[in-house]
Amino acid sequence: MFVDYEFQPRYEDFYKNGTMRLPSVLRLFETTSCKHSDIVKDNILADTENGKAWVLTDWYLKINFLPKIGQKVTCKTWTQPIKQILFSIRDYEIYADGELAVSCISRWIILDLKTNRPQRFDSSFEEQYKTEDKCVFGEPKLPHLETPEAFTNEVPIIIRRCDVDYNDHVHNLTYIDYALEALPEEVYTANDYTSLRINYKQAVKPGEQIVCKYAFVEGKHICCIFNSEGELKTQIEFGTNAE
Repeated sequence: MFVDYEFQPRYEDFYKNGTMRLPSVLRLFETTSCKHSDIVKDNILADTENGKAWVLTDWYLKINFLPKIGQKVTCKTWTQPIKQILFSIRDYEIYADGELAVSCISRWIILDLKTNRPQRFDSSFEEQYKTEDKCVFGEPKLPHLETPEAFTNEVPIIIRRCDVDYNDHVHNLTYIDYALEALPEEVYTANDYTSLRINYKQAVKPGEQIVCKYAFVEGKHICCIFNSEGELKTQIEFGTNAE
């Protein structure tokens, strides 16, 4: 099943030059996948009450261009057949005035909230979500990430109440806001991203002390979020035209 969603623009989704902000791209992905869940009657909040939660582990985006305000923007999503019993792969495409702007692959698990371990996917999932044997990048392989040994900047992060979602941890879209705070001003201002890779290793929970550290390594702007014990929580890599 392919599911389409037409983006409903808000001015806060764009920079003053009219280019869509990267967090808004991820929010569009999230909204479109929620529409898919609604169509197949998978109630996410009810699942949580019943002891299981959808957890996002990875994003990988390739960006041809970021949509501009005034363009007709639509997002398409679908899930792939289960090839690894502990993971579900979901793909996305964003079109601006009919032209492919952004392609994305994401990886998800269903977490048993009692055991804190991933549940297995079975054939009922494929039947419910009507999976499609298609991958935006030809194969569902995510680029490997190397954590830098040294960093050139770090920004302490204060976790706000509004950062925490119904699973009682920082919502996955909020991590990119943290990372953007650590980017050099010229990188943030240019907003000329060609790719984005996010790997969520451990959830950040209310009350934790975290810091976002930045390094530029082999053409990648890398932001790593650590807790006060030095444990890596999330790693985010921005590719830009400066590579």
